[in-house]
Amino acid sequence: MLRIGTLGAAPSVGVVACGWHDSGPGPFTTGIKLIYTLGGPLPELPGLRIGSGALRGAEQIAAALLQGLDVVITEPACPAAPVVAAGMWHYGWTRRDVSALAGATVAGLALATQPGACVAEIGRDGAGSIDGQMPAESVRARVAAAFSGGRYRTPEVTVPLEAVRFSQDTPCRIRIARTPGLVV
Repeated sequence: MLRIGTLGAAPSVGVVACGWHDSGPGPFTTGIKLIYTLGGPLPELPGLRIGSGALRGAEQIAAALLQGLDVVITEPACPAAPVVAAGMWHYGWTRRDVSALAGATVAGLALATQPGACVAEIGRDGAGSIDGQMPAESVRARVAAAFSGGRYRTPEVTVPLEAVRFSQDTPCRIRIARTPGLVV
């Protein structure tokens, strides 16, 4: 399981991704990756490998994480891109993993709706959950606002709004059902 969170304390942080590479033989490799949006303050991070330029889009961010960078700086763009990139880094998703990319896109948009610190868990198939401060109906309404014409398009996948399913699991946990996406 991939855990992704936002930090309410640092205005420039986009995503903190905590996971492990579980796709190869041998022991699991754990990792914590930080994805910051360009323009905010970057804290002192001694000993961490920090990218030198601002990246745009999930594939560029994922490539930097796969190269071993600990901290990636991004340009302001799609709020789902850091979450999709974390899934690409963690699970090795490619553009062929349409449903997983669609689920991560929905999770990224849902994460972006939360007013404070929030944590999402994303499974290999893109289904997951978020632990936040808003009920499922509010998250659905805010996510739906991002869907112009009933679809949310990224460079990797298009997500139809009618495919998005949220359910209230506990007062603070919202389940995100597996989301079918469309090939871009």
